[in-house]
Amino acid sequence: MASAVKYQTGNEARLHVAAAINDLAERIRVNAAGANGYNIVAGGVVVAGTGYQLTQTYAAQTSAAAATYDPDCSVAACTPAQLAAYDQAKWRNLLRATLPGGAGYITGNVTNGFDVSVMWFDKSAVDGSGTLLSNIECSNLAADQNTAKARFCCPTGASVPDGVRCYTAKVIP
Repeated sequence: MASAVKYQTGNEARLHVAAAINDLAERIRVNAAGANGYNIVAGGVVVAGTGYQLTQTYAAQTSAAAATYDPDCSVAACTPAQLAAYDQAKWRNLLRATLPGGAGYITGNVTNGFDVSVMWFDKSAVDGSGTLLSNIECSNLAADQNTAKARFCCPTGASVPDGVRCYTAKVIP
């Protein structure tokens, strides 16, 4: 019975992962103008932002307080860059609320697509003696990226500890 509960918890996490990636994909598609972090304001001035890039380590994200956003774009008019920051904060809070130790890692751009990784602590990721299993890290070599295991690679820059699982998907606006 304990094993059944353990696997059910893992299945629920995978369900939340798919929903979270879909949520972010829709946010990026709606705000393609701010996805790379730039927007043009009155007078043709280009303002730089971070867009949907999220490259903090797993520890930095899980130890920090919930992400905040100002202005609140659900009630205020926002520039594309502000909307991207708002969307990213909302998405990070969604991961924290729905996954144990939930965090995200996003790289890429509008032209080539975004690599979106969702990370979570998986208590079922143990061997027979109860030792946490190591996460899977893949290089950026084409040979690694063209394998099925690439979806389960943890981004090297995220520095995830053992017992954390990752799922990566490509989001193309």
